[in-house]
Amino acid sequence: MGITGEIKQISASTLELLKEDPLLVEVFRDAQWLPESALWQRETYGLGYETIRKKARARFDKLPTSQGLSRFIPGNRRQWKNNYDWQALEQQFLAEWENPELDLHKYWLELTFLLAGYVPGYYATSQRKIPELKVDQGYKKDFLPFSVIENSGWDGMPLVNAFGAGKEIGDENTTSYGPMRYLLPGDEVGEILDGLLELSREGFQNRFIQESQKSEPVPWIDWSEEEMLDWMTDYYNEIVDYYQSAVRQHKALLLYLT
Repeated sequence: MGITGEIKQISASTLELLKEDPLLVEVFRDAQWLPESALWQRETYGLGYETIRKKARARFDKLPTSQGLSRFIPGNRRQWKNNYDWQALEQQFLAEWENPELDLHKYWLELTFLLAGYVPGYYATSQRKIPELKVDQGYKKDFLPFSVIENSGWDGMPLVNAFGAGKEIGDENTTSYGPMRYLLPGDEVGEILDGLLELSREGFQNRFIQESQKSEPVPWIDWSEEEMLDWMTDYYNEIVDYYQSAVRQHKALLLYLT
C-alpha cells in the first residue's frame, strides 16, 4: 500500500488541547480505532480489524491509571500535564473523527510537487529547481517550511504547500513517519485556500502538462499513465473542497503521513 498522506479537520478547542499537552496527540489519533468510532460505520472491514478495535479499547481503558506515555522510550515515562476526565476526552476525540479525514493515498508526493514545486525529501537533489525554494544549510525535514509563495518563477502562479505546511506537534514517532503538523483555523488555513483558488484548476492542470512535455520531466510522476492528469485534478478538487469546508466551519487542520 505504501505511505499515505492524510489531512484532518479538527476543532480549535481540540487543537489547543493537543498543543497544551502533545502527549495527547497519539491518544487523539488512536481514538479513530475505538469500537465506537464512526470509522467502522463508514467502511466495511474484515474480521482481522476486530483485533485493532480491541487493542484500542484496551489502551483507552488504561489511560485513567496511566502516568503518561513510554511506548517509544522504555523506562522514560513522561507525565500528562493535567488530570483529565478521560471519559469526556474520549467522547471529544470520537466526535472529531465523525468527520472523516481527506485521504491523499500514495499521491501526496506527486501532489506536493504539482502544488508546491518540490518533491518531499528530495528537494535538495531534485532535477527541478525553483528559485524561491531555498532552505538553510543543514535543513533535514521532508517538507519545506512555507505556506504560499506568490508569483513563482515556475509559471508565475503561486506555490501552495497545501500538504507540507504547518508547525509540528507531538512526538517524532506519533505516526510511523514523523510528527503531525497543524494549521490554525482562520488565517493559516485561509491563506492556503486562497493560494489554491488563485492557482486554480486550470493552472494546476497546466503545470502538469508543461512538466510532462519536457524532455526530462521529474521522475516521481508516472507520465506514461494516461489517467494521471485526471487523478491529480480530482485530488486538487478534493483538497480545495476540504479546505473550503474547514474555513466555513472555522476548523484547524492536521497534516500527516501514515
